[in-house]
Amino acid sequence: MDKETIINNLLVSYGKYGITRAELAHSIDSGINDYDLSLEAIYNGLRMSLASEFNEHEYFTLDDVMAITGESREELLQRIERCRQELIEAGENPDNYFKTVEPQMATIYYFPDGLR
Repeated sequence: MDKETIINNLLVSYGKYGITRAELAHSIDSGINDYDLSLEAIYNGLRMSLASEFNEHEYFTLDDVMAITGESREELLQRIERCRQELIEAGENPDNYFKTVEPQMATIYYFPDGLR
């Protein structure tokens, strides 16, 4: 993912709130120059921040969160399990916060007579 793709993707969801191309470019440059973040970490961090700011809903994969926090997959899975337990103890449904998604099988098409 490059800088332009990040800006375009974020404008689709957050441009309606007045977020501009220039503001996003500045945030991306700041993440790179001031914090030495990867583009992936910047993109997911901006998604998280903007969703929170504008009360939007975003989904994040383990890989997305790992890019933001720098945790390993094992560390993140352990933290999720701790959080799930804390939510259960607080009387909340952890499935409202964490969803397990099984990979979908690919669809294979077979054309015995070729395409016409």
